[in-house]
Amino acid sequence: MKICGIVGSPKKRGNTDLLVSRVLKGAESQGAETQKLYLNDMHIQPCQSCGKDPYPEYCLFDDDMKIIYEALESSGLIVLGSPVYFDTVSAQTKLVIDRCNCLMPYVKRADGTFGFERRMKKRKKGVFIAVAGKEQEFDTILTTVKGFFQWANIELVETILYAHEGGFGCVKNDEEVMDRAFNIGVHTAK
Repeated sequence: MKICGIVGSPKKRGNTDLLVSRVLKGAESQGAETQKLYLNDMHIQPCQSCGKDPYPEYCLFDDDMKIIYEALESSGLIVLGSPVYFDTVSAQTKLVIDRCNCLMPYVKRADGTFGFERRMKKRKKGVFIAVAGKEQEFDTILTTVKGFFQWANIELVETILYAHEGGFGCVKNDEEVMDRAFNIGVHTAK
């Protein structure tokens, strides 16, 4: 199985990155082929809501989003991680979500009616990881990600919601959460 980890945090080796990496490590222990993408290192333009169907391409823009589209097409499991910023995903993650609007364009059908057409035919599994401070909530971020997963034809099978007070990289000292992330990788790769 091919698995793609998408890190929506701007901080490499921070809590979000460490948890995504741990899930991938568990998957690799089962022979899965993994890749990890750091959204902060990618050049992705914001959606312009052009309303055009760029078929056979996913988008009219030619930027690093093509790497994300390819990963969504070819992977059997997507591991998405984001810190919680203002009760939702990071800006880097939101850019990707918005640019996936074209995965289900509103089109005119052959019979003359209009409706949404799913472009990503292959159903895949998804793991979502959210990292926040102790006082933050996860409700809004979950709503956003569940909507994105539905749009991208991803079945949400596991979620890690990590609230902490420890700061940068503190999750590496939380054996229970790190073991859970590894085990999620093991059983979702099977």
